[in-house]
Amino acid sequence: MSYARTLLSRGEEVVFESRQHWFAVVAHTWGFIIAAILSLAVAIWAASRPSSESLGTLGQILEIAALLVLLGSLARIGLIIWAWRNQEWLVTNRRIIKAQGILNKSMGDSSLEKVNDAILSQSMIGRLVGYGNLDILTAAEEPSSVSDFPMLADAVQFKIAMLNQKHALEFPDEARPPVQRPAAPPLMQRPAPMPPRAGSRGLIRAGRHASDGRHASRGRGVHPGTTRGAARPRPHHPEGVRSQEARHPGADVGG
Repeated sequence: MSYARTLLSRGEEVVFESRQHWFAVVAHTWGFIIAAILSLAVAIWAASRPSSESLGTLGQILEIAALLVLLGSLARIGLIIWAWRNQEWLVTNRRIIKAQGILNKSMGDSSLEKVNDAILSQSMIGRLVGYGNLDILTAAEEPSSVSDFPMLADAVQFKIAMLNQKHALEFPDEARPPVQRPAAPPLMQRPAPMPPRAGSRGLIRAGRHASDGRHASRGRGVHPGTTRGAARPRPHHPEGVRSQEARHPGADVGG
């Protein structure tokens, strides 16, 4: 997370964020870039000379000096790019913040209510590539650390965002209402099953089930109208047959 964003107060939001244009990096490093190119050329020239044409001690000193200049120029270019990447020039809904630095951080801020005017100047090249110099005039008696933004990237959008937030603070009734998202539609619920109508398939199926139950009960020996656990009626036998079977248990009745 960025350093400036960790210092935001409760309810404060970043509206616009910018830094210096990459043209500022080129403006601060072009001398070191030329020095690095020249030192690299000298080092290659000194190393590629044959031993018969070597300059002796002077050649070694020249080669070492070229390597030192090359390393120093590259280190300086890297530090400038690193510092440029750590620049944070913010417009929030309450103030303007200017934070920069690699290890040692410096941060300045100014309330939007104290901003009186903002002067934007752009050269022809600045208009073509998209940067400008923004000077902010505040009501503070002492000069503020956020009074100037040299070679600011997207300077026009930065100024517009600052003025819009200042207007929103001074006239909160004219601020746009927050966009409300439409509520999610309710989940679809299956309707309750309707009772079968007269003459519908449900009654026909019910009648079929009832008839199947009667046939099944007859096949098991259960008469309709009786319960399942009721005793079956015994067949009626004449008294004479019973007495004859008791007297002759092994005899055939028909013989």
